[in-house]
Amino acid sequence: MKTNELITVVNENGEKVDLQFIDAISMNGNEYVIVGPKDSDEAYAYKSIITNGETEYLSIGKGQEFKNVLEKYNRS
Repeated sequence: MKTNELITVVNENGEKVDLQFIDAISMNGNEYVIVGPKDSDEAYAYKSIITNGETEYLSIGKGQEFKNVLEKYNRS
């Protein structure tokens, strides 16, 4: 994926949102993407899940899983 690519994610409210891809991270057997609104310093982490051959991005919220992904992203 390229850093200027837009992906559609499902946010915490179950709504689909287009966000700009920033990076991908593998951790504990799971795949995550770091994304954010275009032209913004905000960033979010979503878990990548393949369902019926299509990749879906699910919100992981702001709990421990998010903190672990953020920590690994900041180390890379």
